[in-house]
Amino acid sequence: MVTATSETPAGQDRLLTVEDLARILGRSPQTIRKDIARRPSAVPPRVRIPGTRQLRWRSSDVQQWLADFTEDA
Repeated sequence: MVTATSETPAGQDRLLTVEDLARILGRSPQTIRKDIARRPSAVPPRVRIPGTRQLRWRSSDVQQWLADFTEDA
């Protein structure tokens, strides 16, 4: 099994697991999985890896998704 590490080659996004995403968003992995099925707009766009059921997100996509929801103070 290939997992993302902090040693991602330069120019490549780190792929986040559902556990990583849950930590970033302050939610449980179970809530993330439920949101994917019930409210897809409640989670950042994910990467579909052909031939697997793995859930992965590019770190840059997550950061952009969060920036899109940032309110001006």
